[in-house]
Amino acid sequence: MDNNHNSRYEWNTPKNNLLNCNTDGNINNINKDELGKSAISCTKFNHFLRFLDILHKNLNKDSAVEEISKVGNEEIRAFKVLISTVLSARTKDETTSEVSKRLFKRIKNIDDLVTINQSELEKHIYPVGFYKTKAKHLKELAKIVKNDYNGKIPNRLEDLIKLPGVGRKTANLVITLAFDDYGICVDTHVHRICNRWEYVDTENPNETEAELRKKLPKKYWKIINNLLVVYGREVCSPIPKCDKCFDEIKEICPYYKKLRYFSEILNKYNFRKVSKNNIPNEKGTYILKIKLNNSKNITFGKNKTERFKKGYYFYVGSAMGNSNNLKNRIGRHLRDDKKMHWHIDYLLKHGNIKEIYISNKPVESEVSKDLIKMINFVEGFGSSDCKCKSHLFYLKP
Repeated sequence: MDNNHNSRYEWNTPKNNLLNCNTDGNINNINKDELGKSAISCTKFNHFLRFLDILHKNLNKDSAVEEISKVGNEEIRAFKVLISTVLSARTKDETTSEVSKRLFKRIKNIDDLVTINQSELEKHIYPVGFYKTKAKHLKELAKIVKNDYNGKIPNRLEDLIKLPGVGRKTANLVITLAFDDYGICVDTHVHRICNRWEYVDTENPNETEAELRKKLPKKYWKIINNLLVVYGREVCSPIPKCDKCFDEIKEICPYYKKLRYFSEILNKYNFRKVSKNNIPNEKGTYILKIKLNNSKNITFGKNKTERFKKGYYFYVGSAMGNSNNLKNRIGRHLRDDKKMHWHIDYLLKHGNIKEIYISNKPVESEVSKDLIKMINFVEGFGSSDCKCKSHLFYLKP
């Protein structure tokens, strides 16, 4: 049992996951001890830029807002991009495109948006998500633009984010698409994919934007959003469709390599996936795939608190004792009334078991030692009674 709550818990990344390279992809002035690490880091840095180059060469599709930005002069572009981007939040691309085209037949400029009745505006923009709130925001921002900016959409980030319903994502998109200026628009797709490539290590889109502004070469600033939005919707979605990805991307993708490695470990030790209602009465080793929907400070025992990031956790356990079998051991993890005795109980208080893998082999330590070679882990978690560094592994969402 791992009820020693005084043990140390530290986030660990395999050595080949380090990232310490300048914005040109070159190795900085370092001592010999750091040379090998930095060479690997710069390789990973360049792999991400190579990935963007491959997408830029092969993707022949634009997002809805990108398409809308290709018409009219700067003033018209700014108006249409701003309105369409506000509408696009939590809305499918096809719906954004259809609604925008319909709306722009009715309103041509800020004056039209000021004078249109809000209830009529709601009918025009339905069925975009939160259409009533968006109609209200559009009416409010139209009045501000007319009164404070002489009817012209402002071209500065600090002015745009003051408008109702406009965040950094929308403001950056207006700057890049309408005014052809430098900005980095980070939505959930850009945030997710940049983290999967280990180019950044961030918890939200605003943090990702800040990191990209530090390290991403400027030639990619204007194009990264469209590339990763299209790619993120069709391929690198929350549940990735790696089979649809380009082979040359899979060759260098760290996330794909981890997913493939995990699959190889399952095959190596004859794991099979079972449902929660079909766990056998036999001894063996198990892996729980746990989803944590939000980053969380989780307290272990009475005095140990650690930050657990949003994402997927893989816990390796076993049921090999005389009175234990997989059904009752895993069943204990599935219960709501946990006694908070093991480390995993505290994580399961906040996360949900999504998948269960079992093997009839006594390979708990072997599996853990293999996973440590490729996948991030939490130092000391669940391993107080063996020589493994950890029994808990982390994969970004």
